[in-house]
Amino acid sequence: MEIGSRVRTLRDALKLTQDELARETGVTAQNISRIEGALNVPSLDLLVKLSRALGVSADFLLTGEETPAFDVKGAIRGTVGLSAKSKRLLIELVGELRGE
Repeated sequence: MEIGSRVRTLRDALKLTQDELARETGVTAQNISRIEGALNVPSLDLLVKLSRALGVSADFLLTGEETPAFDVKGAIRGTVGLSAKSKRLLIELVGELRGE
């Protein structure tokens, strides 16, 4: 399923018209129609607005998979003051604890 299909499925589930979604995201209904019909790909800015209006993450619109709100690996990698080796070991440990 592509971005447009996910947008349409979510919009329909929320009982929103293309006009309503367009107003909420600051674009035209024609733009929403073209996205849903896979004729246009939303800009990054519009992707974020669509995700917020539809109540999902931008990741979900892009991939169809919801990512956890808190990414432990990303948090470990972004921690200042830990060596690269320590970060790798912590990520491995978290993976083991999760059974990955």
